[in-house]
Amino acid sequence: MAFAGRTINDALLTELAAEWTPYTATLTGTAIGNGSVQTRYQQVRDRLLLAFTLNWGSGSSGNMPVFSLPKPPAALGGMRWSGALMINRGAGTWRSGVMYLGDSSSTVNTYALYGSNGEVTSNLTTAGITMVAGGWMTGQIEYEVDV
Repeated sequence: MAFAGRTINDALLTELAAEWTPYTATLTGTAIGNGSVQTRYQQVRDRLLLAFTLNWGSGSSGNMPVFSLPKPPAALGGMRWSGALMINRGAGTWRSGVMYLGDSSSTVNTYALYGSNGEVTSNLTTAGITMVAGGWMTGQIEYEVDV
């Protein structure tokens, strides 16, 4: 990000203070049913921050969600990014998780932590999580994009 010799003006400030933009993600692995999902991103030059909240409804089912991306990651020959995830199954139990994205991927995967040694799984049953109406998952991941 080269700024030497650039004048600080409205255009530069707008470029550095990007607004959150909603986008409609394609979701696999989880059926929303009467639940809801919100996906947003913020891009500042080659840095993109993606955030989501998935609200579990009584008609929701499946496992950990996989989200399509608003913009593809930069092709960097094997770079990988990770992000944070929080799960509330809807009955007061909280669980941590992770988000993962590789630079050749078109989706971001989510995983729940389970077991005493910190393993991760995309299977809610394996993680011992039974989602109920009112539960939710929320997370964010930052990755590099081409500009």
